[in-house]
Amino acid sequence: MHIVNEETELHVITPNEPGILGRVLGTLANAGVNLKALCAYSEEKKGHFLLITADNKKAEKALKQLGFKVTVNKVVTVEISDRIGAGAEIGALLGNAIVNIDYCYGTSAGLGRALLVFKTDNHKKALDTLR
Repeated sequence: MHIVNEETELHVITPNEPGILGRVLGTLANAGVNLKALCAYSEEKKGHFLLITADNKKAEKALKQLGFKVTVNKVVTVEISDRIGAGAEIGALLGNAIVNIDYCYGTSAGLGRALLVFKTDNHKKALDTLR
């Protein structure tokens, strides 16, 4: 069984420089905000962080105080069993429902569960399909 939710993701744009990961995550820690999901990459000399936190309002305020640009996205999260093929099944369900995936990221700590995050072109249809 999988657990499906619509969540709010913060897209944080920073300079791309050494130590920026520690600075972003340290800012969350100092604000007392727990991180639930993270994707980070660089593009065109900017750092991009996709964050799902336990308190997005507090996280957004703390990150904006550092001068970082923060925007909000709606995403679909799916908690699945950590087994071979589980992610493929979710991808097939969305594909069969003709839901386009703009991007996806995920992780597993090896404890039997994994978390996938999807930004799609039709969150309602994605939610209905996966529930």
